[in-house]
Amino acid sequence: MFKDPTEHSLARIQLLGMLGISLLISLVFSFYFLWAQREDFDSTLTSVKERVLLEQQNILAKQIETIQNDLDYRRSNTESILRREIRQRVNDAYQIAESLYQQNRHRMSDQQIKSLIVESLRSLRFFEGRGYYFIDTLDGLCVLLPTAPQLEGTSLWDNRDPTGYYIMRGLVEATKNPQQAGFSRYYWYPPNEKIMREKISYVRTFQPFNWVIGAGEYIYNVERDLQKDALQQLRSIRFGNDGYIVVFDQNKRVLVSPSRIKSEGKSVDQLTGLEKKSVDKILQQAQLGNGLVKYTWYRPGTSIATEKFSYVANYKPWGWTLVTGVYLGDVDSLMANQRSAMESRLEARIMVGIIITIAVLLLATIFSWGFSHKMRSLIRRYQASLAQKNAELEENAKRLKLSAAVFESGSEAVMISDRENRIVTVNQPFTKITGYAAHEVIGKRPDLFSSGYHDAEFYRRMWEKLKSTGHWDGEIWNRRKDGSVFPEWLRIATVKDMSGNIENYIATFSDISERKNAEEQIRHLAFYDPLTELPNRRLLMDRLQQALVHSEYANTHGAVLFLDLDNFKSLNDTKGHDFGDLLLMEVAHRLKLHVRETDTVARLGGDEFVVMLEDLAEDFAMAVSEAEKMAKHLISVVQHEFSLQGYAYHCSCSIGASMFSGQQETVEELIKHADTAMYQAKAAGRNTTRFFVPAMQAALESRLRLEAELRQGIQEGQLRVFYQVQMGLQQQVLGAEALVRWQHPERGMVSPAEFIPLAEETGLILPLGSWVLREACRQLAIWSRSPMTAELQIAVNVSAKQFHQASFVEEVRNLVTEFGFPPSRLKLELTESLLLDNIGDSIQHMQALRALGIQFSMDDFGTGYSSLTYIKRLPIDQLKIDQSFVRDLPADRDDEVIVQAIIAMAHSLRLEVIAEGVETEEQRAFLEAQGCYAFQGYLFGRPMPIEQLQTLLEKAATPSLS
Repeated sequence: MFKDPTEHSLARIQLLGMLGISLLISLVFSFYFLWAQREDFDSTLTSVKERVLLEQQNILAKQIETIQNDLDYRRSNTESILRREIRQRVNDAYQIAESLYQQNRHRMSDQQIKSLIVESLRSLRFFEGRGYYFIDTLDGLCVLLPTAPQLEGTSLWDNRDPTGYYIMRGLVEATKNPQQAGFSRYYWYPPNEKIMREKISYVRTFQPFNWVIGAGEYIYNVERDLQKDALQQLRSIRFGNDGYIVVFDQNKRVLVSPSRIKSEGKSVDQLTGLEKKSVDKILQQAQLGNGLVKYTWYRPGTSIATEKFSYVANYKPWGWTLVTGVYLGDVDSLMANQRSAMESRLEARIMVGIIITIAVLLLATIFSWGFSHKMRSLIRRYQASLAQKNAELEENAKRLKLSAAVFESGSEAVMISDRENRIVTVNQPFTKITGYAAHEVIGKRPDLFSSGYHDAEFYRRMWEKLKSTGHWDGEIWNRRKDGSVFPEWLRIATVKDMSGNIENYIATFSDISERKNAEEQIRHLAFYDPLTELPNRRLLMDRLQQALVHSEYANTHGAVLFLDLDNFKSLNDTKGHDFGDLLLMEVAHRLKLHVRETDTVARLGGDEFVVMLEDLAEDFAMAVSEAEKMAKHLISVVQHEFSLQGYAYHCSCSIGASMFSGQQETVEELIKHADTAMYQAKAAGRNTTRFFVPAMQAALESRLRLEAELRQGIQEGQLRVFYQVQMGLQQQVLGAEALVRWQHPERGMVSPAEFIPLAEETGLILPLGSWVLREACRQLAIWSRSPMTAELQIAVNVSAKQFHQASFVEEVRNLVTEFGFPPSRLKLELTESLLLDNIGDSIQHMQALRALGIQFSMDDFGTGYSSLTYIKRLPIDQLKIDQSFVRDLPADRDDEVIVQAIIAMAHSLRLEVIAEGVETEEQRAFLEAQGCYAFQGYLFGRPMPIEQLQTLLEKAATPSLS
């Protein structure tokens, strides 16, 4: 049997236990330290190797990128160099012809001179023997063609290449400019080949005989020479000691392989052994795209095979695969020094760990001996105290047994605590209300139930009254065992001994949750929106009034953000009000998540929300910046996609903001100002923020007056159609553009820039646009009855709202039928944004109108986002160069390049092109030289009434009648 432990045996056992635990902890710590150091070493070594490999990968990728950039540069200069060479060759031929003509024109006949020039040029060759000269007449007759002399003397006017391009006509057309020279691009047969290849030719008019002298070169010949030079350069490139470039073509043929020169020119299928296996890996990576590949390869100049990793990249313009790599042995040598240094540091750390472990064991031994000695005296004191406590507990048990019958039978919860406010006992209702059993709370303080709802000041006042009067009662929030918080009505009384000292506290309480819930529900219905659970207008006004007072007291600023959802009505109309309600609830939830706790989010009704920001900066500019930052954030939050019962919906909002500090303005005025600013945000294009300034109110009132006057002006016929003439070459009138003007009885002539945007925003553009279209059709009908104007066109601008109406096609069809004019004389001008906004609907409407014979012009081309994929699908007849590109011609080099690109693209797509805003003869001459043969602008006439236009047309026709 074991003997009862004594004071000395307990101390000895404790000393041995502590020493054993210290030893165990030290050993565990030592082994863990050694293991952690080793793991850290391996991890660091791995990360270093990965970093070295990544650096090598980046170096290889940069090398490939540099080579690709060099190849791109070579290719980009190919055509410009070729054009320069061809032009020089043709100029040489022209000088030969001019010299022969000047020397012999007074002593030989024209026919003799022609023969002399032809035979002088026939045998001349260039471009390594591939290039030759040709001569044609301006009416398409072949004079000299050394590669096909059987065609000389025949007409090539109707010859076309495989793309349908008229070759001879294109050559002649290239000379129709002030320089009487130019380039033409087409397909023709190379010498001794039966397949046409793309060719660039330069031609120049030889005036004495109305000849076109030219020469050209096939693009593939130049690229072939360029590829030879590039391969020769790549073959000579070296990186470091063993780095080089390998090149394969798209037919899996080895073009460059400095380490295995005998493989060059071979197909991959002809390779064998290690070469075949490694090259297959490289080409498999090339098929997947750019990336790294690891394989085995020979070091340059040896037959030693070693591991290597390379970066593989595709150069798509020529179908080449470029490869550059590094041998792994070189990477390992880079890491050798780092590994040695790391091993030295690891050995030093292990030695330090051993020393620390020994020191810890020594200190633990000393501490354990001292602690054991101290515990002996504590055990003696504890035994004496334990006997005293047992006696007290027996006495308390008797007293509690007597009182148990009293408070266990009551309906209220009872909790009794001692003078240190430690719980002595509780009754059954206490357990029912709080969820705590008696054994879980006895001996603990009542702050176990604290909810955190009350601050220290609340409890301080409670204890002051309890000590001064002996009782306290009131409402308090406490926490149940399950974590839920509940309200209770609490009464606390003190029990004092004979000396007047507090001996116990008796607390009785009841759960008043049901009563509080009923009160809260009534208050909630009065102050909150039932759909979104946000504060309603009533609660917002109250909080805003408090915020005004607080801002005046704290000398801070606040802001009211009035938020309105854009196009909310369309969701209700298309998906129903259930989806609209879902969107409102989702928006409310997002807004609450993304504002500060001190801010208020409220719903005024419909799709209107208000966010009130408090405690912004004292400085007004900083406060505005903070409010603007929050508004932008809320706009971004609303823009994220909503999922409404599986339906993906994208939304935006417009925000108006008004700032406040103090009580200079009423809450109603602040809301009104924010509402006004919100409408300014919508007018600015929606999905943006505007801050209220006093001028806004005046502007809003002015806008409302202008809208009413415009509506009245449409009804009373105050609008007029003006026409701006459109001219072709040699001052030939092509037609006119119909432009609306407003002759206001008091304001005079109102600028279209002022009332057209207003008409767009208010929907008045629909009756206004229909009226202009009708007037243009009426004028076309009048013109069609006169030979002088029967061929003229009228261009009419069509707004997005007007064009996308379901009835628009039928409206145009009815106008054509009613007025009986040729439909091809009506040209509808549509903007890029209008067409690309709903490409499917745009194509459908345009095809229906094209079936009637209506023409189309893309207005303001180049100012928006132009997708060539969409443009080529649209049945457009004409591109209209925006006046912003014409204004600074020919002085602005950037505008020159843009205009040249637009004209070239229009010609490539077989589209007409017209330039608007032409005001000077220099602009017109430049445009004509670039191939633009239709113009509109003040140089030819300002917008004018039909009577003035008719006079202009009669004057233009007078010379042709005489």
